[in-house]
Amino acid sequence: MDHTLKPNNSNNNNVSIPVRLPDLSTQSPANTDAITPDSMYTALLEPLQTQTSIDHDSVQTKNNQEADYPNWNGAEISFESIRLLFNHFKRTYGFQHDNVQNMYDHLLTMLNSRSARMSSKLALWTLHADYIGGEHANYRKWYFAAHLDLNDQYPRSDPTHLLLEEAKREWRERMEHMSDLDRLSQLALYLLIWGEAATLRYAPELLCYLFHIADAYKPSTSPQQQRQQQPSFLDDIISPLYNFVRDQSYQVIKGHYVRRERDHDKIIGYDDMNQFFWSKRSIASLQLVNGPVQYLKEIPMELQFESLKDVDWNRAFHKTFYETRSWLHLLTNFSRVWIIHATSFWYYMAASVDFVQVDRTGKIRTLAVDLPVRLTMVGFGGCAAVIIMMLATLAEFKHLRLDRIKGRILISRMFLLALIALCQFTGLGYIVFVDSTGRWAYVVSSVQLALGALASIMLVVVPPERLFHPAKANEHLSCKAFTANFPAMKRDDRFLSVLLWLCVFSCKFLETYFFLALSFRDALTVTMQMQLSMCGQDPVLGRWLCKAMPVLTTILMFAVELALFFLDTYLWYVIWNTIFSVAQSMRLGISVMTSWRQLFAKVPHNMVAKLTAPLHAVTRQMRHMACSQMWNAIIISMYRDHLLSVNHLQPLLYQVQMEPSADDGTVTRRLEPPTLFDPTRPSDQLPPYSEAERRLSFFAQSLATQFPQPCAVEKMPTFTVLTPHFSEKMLLSLREIIREEDATTRVTLLEYLKRLHPTEWSNFVKDTMFIAEESDAPCEKDDLPFYCIGFKSSAPEYTLRTRIWASLRAQTLYRTINGFMNYARALKILHRIEQPNVDSSEITLTSPDEETTKETYDEDQLDFVAHQKFRFLVAMQRYAKFNTEELANCEFLLTEYPHLQIAYIDEETDEQTQEVSYYSVLIDGHCDVMANGRRRPKYRVRLPGNPILGDGKSDNQNHSLIFYRGEYLQLVDANQDNYLEECLKIRSIFGEFERQVALEDVYGANHPTPVAIVGAREYIFSENVGMLGDVAAGKEQTFGTLTQRIMAKTGGRLHYGHPDFLNAVFMTTRGGVSKAQRGLHLNEDIYAGMNALIRGGEIKHTEYLQCGKGRDLGFSSILNFTTKIGTGMGEQLLSREYYYLGTQLPLDRFLTFYYAHPGFHMNNMMILFAVQVFLVCMTIVGTVALSVPGCGTADSLDFDCFSPRPVYEWFKRCILSIFMVFFIAFLPLFLQELTEKGTGRAIWRLTKQFLSLSPLFEIFVTQIYANSVLSNLSFGGARYIATGRGFATARTPFSVLYSRFAQPSLYFGARTLLLLLFVSLAVWIPHLIYFWATVTSLLVSPFVFNPHQFVLTEFIYDYREFLGWLSRGNTSRYYDHAWISYCRQVRTQVTGNKRKPRQDWTLRGNKPIVAVPRATLSNILVSEIVMPLLQSGFCVVCYGFYKARMVGSPLGTTGVLGRILFGSLAPVLYNALVLVVLQVVSLAMQRLARTGFYVAMLAHLLAVLGFLVVYEALWAMERYHVRSCLLVLLAVFSVQRFLFKAFVGLFLTRELHHDATNRAWWSGRWTGREVKRLAAREYMCKIVEMSLFTTDFILGHLILFVLFPFTLVPSIDRIHSVILFWLRPSKQIRPSVLPTKERRRRRKIALLYGPLFIFVLLSFSALIILPPKLAPQLPVAYQELLKHF
Repeated sequence: MDHTLKPNNSNNNNVSIPVRLPDLSTQSPANTDAITPDSMYTALLEPLQTQTSIDHDSVQTKNNQEADYPNWNGAEISFESIRLLFNHFKRTYGFQHDNVQNMYDHLLTMLNSRSARMSSKLALWTLHADYIGGEHANYRKWYFAAHLDLNDQYPRSDPTHLLLEEAKREWRERMEHMSDLDRLSQLALYLLIWGEAATLRYAPELLCYLFHIADAYKPSTSPQQQRQQQPSFLDDIISPLYNFVRDQSYQVIKGHYVRRERDHDKIIGYDDMNQFFWSKRSIASLQLVNGPVQYLKEIPMELQFESLKDVDWNRAFHKTFYETRSWLHLLTNFSRVWIIHATSFWYYMAASVDFVQVDRTGKIRTLAVDLPVRLTMVGFGGCAAVIIMMLATLAEFKHLRLDRIKGRILISRMFLLALIALCQFTGLGYIVFVDSTGRWAYVVSSVQLALGALASIMLVVVPPERLFHPAKANEHLSCKAFTANFPAMKRDDRFLSVLLWLCVFSCKFLETYFFLALSFRDALTVTMQMQLSMCGQDPVLGRWLCKAMPVLTTILMFAVELALFFLDTYLWYVIWNTIFSVAQSMRLGISVMTSWRQLFAKVPHNMVAKLTAPLHAVTRQMRHMACSQMWNAIIISMYRDHLLSVNHLQPLLYQVQMEPSADDGTVTRRLEPPTLFDPTRPSDQLPPYSEAERRLSFFAQSLATQFPQPCAVEKMPTFTVLTPHFSEKMLLSLREIIREEDATTRVTLLEYLKRLHPTEWSNFVKDTMFIAEESDAPCEKDDLPFYCIGFKSSAPEYTLRTRIWASLRAQTLYRTINGFMNYARALKILHRIEQPNVDSSEITLTSPDEETTKETYDEDQLDFVAHQKFRFLVAMQRYAKFNTEELANCEFLLTEYPHLQIAYIDEETDEQTQEVSYYSVLIDGHCDVMANGRRRPKYRVRLPGNPILGDGKSDNQNHSLIFYRGEYLQLVDANQDNYLEECLKIRSIFGEFERQVALEDVYGANHPTPVAIVGAREYIFSENVGMLGDVAAGKEQTFGTLTQRIMAKTGGRLHYGHPDFLNAVFMTTRGGVSKAQRGLHLNEDIYAGMNALIRGGEIKHTEYLQCGKGRDLGFSSILNFTTKIGTGMGEQLLSREYYYLGTQLPLDRFLTFYYAHPGFHMNNMMILFAVQVFLVCMTIVGTVALSVPGCGTADSLDFDCFSPRPVYEWFKRCILSIFMVFFIAFLPLFLQELTEKGTGRAIWRLTKQFLSLSPLFEIFVTQIYANSVLSNLSFGGARYIATGRGFATARTPFSVLYSRFAQPSLYFGARTLLLLLFVSLAVWIPHLIYFWATVTSLLVSPFVFNPHQFVLTEFIYDYREFLGWLSRGNTSRYYDHAWISYCRQVRTQVTGNKRKPRQDWTLRGNKPIVAVPRATLSNILVSEIVMPLLQSGFCVVCYGFYKARMVGSPLGTTGVLGRILFGSLAPVLYNALVLVVLQVVSLAMQRLARTGFYVAMLAHLLAVLGFLVVYEALWAMERYHVRSCLLVLLAVFSVQRFLFKAFVGLFLTRELHHDATNRAWWSGRWTGREVKRLAAREYMCKIVEMSLFTTDFILGHLILFVLFPFTLVPSIDRIHSVILFWLRPSKQIRPSVLPTKERRRRRKIALLYGPLFIFVLLSFSALIILPPKLAPQLPVAYQELLKHF
């Protein structure tokens, strides 16, 4: 049936749109005029009803259906009709039986949910509008964009605007004239397609296309053809598309999914496939493999569905956006940030820095330039903006797949930008070369200044995508409907957003000018006027050094100033963002400004007014009853969780007071509120600083804020809580809590929890003893088992109580389920209150047990109501592979919570073909237990293949998403918690989503922006678990609350996974709740937020509801999480979402987005860049200061002197700026604590963090963040890191920490230390203390925050393990934890591993090896080659200048370069010779078992000795001058580093995935042709490895030397534990209790390795101290020999 939009005859201006509308009927094409929609649907159902083969078991019986969906009473559409419709679709399209069942329940649950608060007809209309026909429906947007080629907006003067308006009008008419049966038919078909789409759910427009084709499908009615056709939607349609996606990233080899060696720019991912369906031209290009015609479009629309299985998808899809691993993405996406700062910096420098000119004598002198020249130079900043935009546009050519439209837009932009730049250069040329003083000079310079300013403003304000291209044009670089459909902001919010950035930049520009720019002008004048000439000492470099030093100094000073200019912006953003957020919290009433006691006085009124639905004819007594039931339930829940003792319980409950009447003797019952609600009485009922106090305080505070009025429980929407689970701990076992984890753990988990929660443990023990009827007055001595392990009897019911108590205080899945199941309890309480059918006098309020309450409600009815409104779904991916313990824990959860639903992935192997089939399976506690101990599935939907193609979590969520129910989703992680009092507010959250609409306006225009996501606060319950837990909690707390509060107001908040509430229809029709391309979408949650933002969804944040959340607690786990976030950000920078947002957002929203997300990481990188460049700059200045006399001194000349004071003053301000940028990180947490908890607690928390050395930790985290982003942009390799959320009580060995953090931090810290040593000796100012703290943090933080690091015996044991780590792995056995494995892993990042050996390994049936591609030269050119080259160049110049200026310091015939080359190459050549000799020895001794171990140990020992000899030679050549020696070591190390990195990056071939060549080299057993062929390569690798081994050996020992003195401090372990764990000395963890045999072994190790360590320490000290002392006593011949060097 051909539905086209036809013009209305009454309006001659209307235009016909010859495009087929979606076929909304199910009638036959014939006789279309004779059948109305209703009769058409009846005609469809009649033959179905007469068939005898109807699948009557596919759904429940009619009575059960009506009971399950009581609110849905569509009189025109019976349950039987809906059932028949689903069965018809099953046979017509080949949908799976369980998919039909599942989607039937899914649709009716959603209709039932909406029908609870509106008519069934309106429920159906609104649901159809949300999915298909409404103004904001994704299908409608797709249809208008892809089939009508119409965007949402056009200028009214454009004829296309009339076309769009007519299309909208006729679309609305078509939607409104549909029958309800057609609406239901479309909903059912869309959901069935969505339910079977598997991973294709990430491509929403692909699903729109499939629905469009399926809806238009008219199958043949011939019985013969119906018998021949047995369609399978999964196999025919979904599987080919899935196979295409899978084959882009994987090869299937012997059942293993082996990753291809492709980066993102070579993979056609979900987004590329989805974007194919944005264009009508693309859809028209679909070709068939085997068909009667070439193109799918040539087949009639009603038959195209049958040919979808023949479409050649391999030829259809192509890359639409190239996620090339390049820094150019930052240039394109954030060009406006660079323009703002570059042009502003230019204006500052051009206006404030005096111009210089070189006279004929070569002397630089400052001139007073003419005003036109100055105006021209200032105005030339506009040209800088144009050049940046031109470079960004050139990069855009690289990122986009160009076609005619995109090429024309970009080329026209480049042309106009070039024209503006030409005008700028023309004006500059006129002023400089033609006339600089005349009248026209003033005119030209003024015009150029105005043009430059206007160009800068335009390029900043106008988004790049709209630059010289109207926003309402017909053609764009990307489809606006899916990339720039940003939700409109309220006027007040937009004003706040603009005001925020006006404040930020106003303060920034003022502070930069007065604090930095003025001091920089004076410092720059000194360096540019510096004239050096006496550099004749060096025979090779000569006087070139004197010319280079001022230039290099000036360049580095500009680099530092520019870096600080960038940093200032982030500093002021944090300050003003915090101020605005605090002001917003005060406006909302969330602050300590309100009296704490007054808040509780208002709680009874607020609870009834804000937590219960409005009730008619409510008496005062009923309000009291309602409040008492809610309040008593909250208090009792805390008592049951052992947060309150019995003594606290009674005063906090509502009590029933019996008051006899004096007149007639009758007894009157009166509710007595707790004294907590009386502000005139003392309020000491709550334990101070307890969890109960915190929860109740926030509850009372939140009730004072404004939030939507809740509806009745019966009318509230249905929602689902979704929790992904992989291997997180479900329930702690008894063994885990009463036994130590391993040999490095000094305490059991239960002991640690008892120390963290002593009051709660005491309450638990008393409760347990009461249950066991042990004693009324427990005594700890008599009942020691209870106080030790929580039980005396080992009966399961008692041990289980202890396990549950511990699990509820750890980060377990049980804690999450237990907390969020409070939704069901809350709904029961609220429903009982709102449906009172019992006299209030019959209710007993004094009992702490709710089961004693005399209820007339049927508990089954309450349970039904709660289950109807709330579902809990756990995506338990590994359920089918659980071991016995995990399965038992899961069964306990299902028994405890029968309504808990678990979705998992099942696998089934065909015995004949060995092919594996995958299924999405759903079970709950009501499912029968099968013989194998597992539950019988409720639904089992077959998948096209393995659904886990990404990093895991997102795919786990996606496969289980088909089992959610209701209208809203809440996403929580398996380490979260919830509380009953917070669950009572759940209905108000749904009020944030609701938009009331009348039936006649459902398909109308100008509907409010749909709310896609509503965020809530988080309380980090791990904040009191020591310093590290508190710091991690503080960061999460400020970001999750303070930052997101103002981000939501200014339109910059996204989705961060937890505990956000999602509009399920909006999100599932736009790609789901996350994205899943492996690596690229590592931080999967945030992409759902970006997707919602660019597709028109509003994102809110609420302050009145909070959920608990755990955070990482150990140093390594926190840093693993940091690494995951950092590498994930590196991937985000490459994504198309960042491109869309960065090039299309309005300026204020763009700045909010940038500084709240990538700007944080860019700031971290900028801090470390500024520190490094600043230290290099100070090194050069220090070299000059040591070598050149000060101006005005007796030894100075007018032209050969240096005035350091202005430069030193500038140094001080720079250090202060860097320090402030770091210190400002503590401001948000302090102000949040100040506003919400008071001054005392805020100061105490900050003081505890500072006393616990948290600044060191913050510096280290900054380094890890920066390194993670840099490493990912250079090498890739982003992957999900399982951080682990246990308590960090175990001691990590030194070698593990060293190998984990050497690459990201320790090496950088060591290089910085050498620079800082020289700077401190050359240019000491007190401000350098901050840099010393930074270097200390970079080098020792992993060990300082390691539990029990300073126990002397453990320290010696660490030293033994460190030596073992250095030496192991060189014999016949491979060690994963060995220095050689670590070295090869670092090298493989650059070289990659060999493809063929890796594939052969997999073909032999082994576990697949992870493919590591070779890093491309363009990726590593800057980080691995250019930066080391620059650093080595600076160090060589510094050393050369210093030596050239030193009188009486002969350099020999080779000069400075010769000495540096000697220090750099001598160890390398020596190692090469040693390796040749030892290889001969290995070949001769290859038959011995441990040849490899001894030869490798000897070689490494000789390498260390060779380095020490060279070091001593340099020490002697420098006449034992410390500063000179430091400079030569800096030069030598930097040159060596550059040579090694250049060799590995440019010349070294790929690495084998195993270490056979390493073991062959040391053992001499060269077996295997492939291993022999790599002998020469291994020789070159060994030369590099010998030097790297020396570095790790010496650096590791130096760190140990620094840590060693602390082990000798009395009670250092107790002090250290106080710092880490915040446990009082009386609560300290006991020392380890080791067996006698273990104690003897450790004593033996200490006696052996202790003296060895002392010997090495004395030897290193002697090599530094003794040579200067002994040198004067050496013969004269030795002194003469040194002169030749």
